[in-house]
Amino acid sequence: MRKFAFAALIGCLFFSAQALAAKPSFKCSKSAHEIEELICNNDELAGLDVSLNNLYKTLLKNTPAKAQKRLKAEQSGWVKGRNDCWKSEDKVGCTRSEYQSRINELKDR
Repeated sequence: MRKFAFAALIGCLFFSAQALAAKPSFKCSKSAHEIEELICNNDELAGLDVSLNNLYKTLLKNTPAKAQKRLKAEQSGWVKGRNDCWKSEDKVGCTRSEYQSRINELKDR
């Protein structure tokens, strides 16, 4: 009985983690771009999106008010650049690379 309960618990945790991992920081129902749809349908990219969003919010909160406007403009520009990955032959790889670069850039601040 214990083995079954343990296996059931592990199964629930596994499927719950997968369901959570597939949700990016934005509402997929309002995605307006091919790359946003790609992120909504790719667990790895959705996870990178959540990681970047958390890092960005933390950085924004700890940035002086005068510098917040610039950081917001940079992020908006980055999103436009990320969305240019629709032109890439490897859209997933391009998008992954954009997220990893931006995450590293924000971590260095």
